Amino acid sequence: MHYSLVSSPVLGFDLVRLPAGDSAAEVLLRALDSGPREIEVLAERHDPATRASAWDAVRTATDAVPQLGDVLHQVANGLAHEDFADEVSGARVEAGIVRVLQTSTIADADALVRLVHHDVFDWTWSAPLEGGPRLRTEDAGRAADVLADAAVSAYLGDRLPDHARRVLAHPYLQAARDLAPLPEHPTGLGEAQAGVTRVLDTLRRLDGTDRACLRAVGETSRPSAGEWAGAVHDASWAVHLSDRVRTAAVSQLLAVRAFRAGGLDAADGANGLWNVVSGVVHAEVVADLLSSDARAVLMRPWEAAFGA
Repeated sequence: MHYSLVSSPVLGFDLVRLPAGDSAAEVLLRALDSGPREIEVLAERHDPATRASAWDAVRTATDAVPQLGDVLHQVANGLAHEDFADEVSGARVEAGIVRVLQTSTIADADALVRLVHHDVFDWTWSAPLEGGPRLRTEDAGRAADVLADAAVSAYLGDRLPDHARRVLAHPYLQAARDLAPLPEHPTGLGEAQAGVTRVLDTLRRLDGTDRACLRAVGETSRPSAGEWAGAVHDASWAVHLSDRVRTAAVSQLLAVRAFRAGGLDAADGANGLWNVVSGVVHAEVVADLLSSDARAVLMRPWEAAFGA
């Protein structure tokens, strides 16, 4: 499984369930906000000798992270063979699945690295000539390394030894001191997409009552899986056709940070609240293009909690 900007809600689902997922989202937002000047600043901090040993620790940690698909396949096989038929086993399996949803990931650290180098930094690569390889400058590769290392450091978190985590994050943290602050809202949105800003601001300011209300609505007003998936597909298609893939990805990553800033946690993400949030954000990014039926499906839980 790969991460991509096109499937940014999937990336967000992993990040809201990781302890430092909001920090990984910050690094990815910096990557999406980078231009030639940022590449120059980031590349200056690249330290190839030091990072090599840290990546040995990354390989070990990555192997220990459960992959969601593998675990769910094991559960499906157990159900098919009626291994969990009794009441006690069934309850244990249900509790175990919730724990897995809180601690596993759909993809892995390698997928995150590929996302930075090839999706986010796609504009730094030349077009292939006569079937040859795509090329980029050394500075672009170094800058992407610095960003990918920092993202992986946050993504794996305490699964990494402290020293490895610091080595991977340090060049980025040093470079960030010389870069402008990241925007709190997506740029380049028109009046029709103003709802994105409202959703993000609401998330950041959640209080205890808001969280309780959103959790209750998430339990009682959640669309069926097929209905929700169809509406998200329509929204994702509209994002693609309107060339808003990067804008939508920025919006989803900002939503990850707002989700955590508002006091929602890994359990909320695993229990379906990220689906509510990411669906609303996607719907607002293409509010001027999405069908009224698909929009109604994605907005329903949010409007039940906070009003239209």
